[in-house]
Amino acid sequence: MSLSTDQPQPGLKSCGFNDCLDILRELPILSGVPLDVVKVLAYLSGRESFDAGEALCEQGEALDRCFYVLSGEVEMARQVDACAVGLPRRGKGYFFGGLGLLAPAKALFAVRAVTDTECLVLTKEKFQKTAERFPDIWPKILGNVVGHVFRWEEAFLAAHAEECATTGEMGLSLF
Repeated sequence: MSLSTDQPQPGLKSCGFNDCLDILRELPILSGVPLDVVKVLAYLSGRESFDAGEALCEQGEALDRCFYVLSGEVEMARQVDACAVGLPRRGKGYFFGGLGLLAPAKALFAVRAVTDTECLVLTKEKFQKTAERFPDIWPKILGNVVGHVFRWEEAFLAAHAEECATTGEMGLSLF
C-alpha cells in the first residue's frame, strides 16, 4: 500500500494537517529532516483522546507509537520492585516515545492521563514506511538522537557531580 493511500488507524482522529506539520517541524528528533518528509509524517499522524485515568502506555509494553500532548495532563510512574516511583506531571507540548519509532523498545514508565488528554500520535509502522521511502533521513535523525543523548548525559553528570564524587561511581556514557 502506498503512503498516500494509507488510512488512519481505528481510534485515531484526523489531525489538522497544518497543526500536525507545525508540531512535527519543532520536534528535535526531526530537526533538519526535509520538509517533504515531515509533510508525509504529518499526513500520517492522528489525534487520540484519553479519558482521565486512562493509560497511554504501560511500563514494559512495546513502544509502537510516539505521543505529543496537545491538551490535558499526564503523569508517569515507574514500578521498582514493590514501590511505584512517580515523576512530575507533564502537559501540553510534552513529547515521548520517539525512540520506539527507531528500534524495538519497551516503555520504561507507565503514562496515564490525569485529566482528559488529547495527543498527536505517530505509529512506528507509519514512521518506518516513510523512512523506507526516504532512506536519506536516517543520518539526520540518528545525529539528532545522539546529540540529544550527549546533552542529557552532560546535564545529568553536572547535576550529580557531587554525588558521583562521594560515591566514586559515575557512568561514562549511556551507550
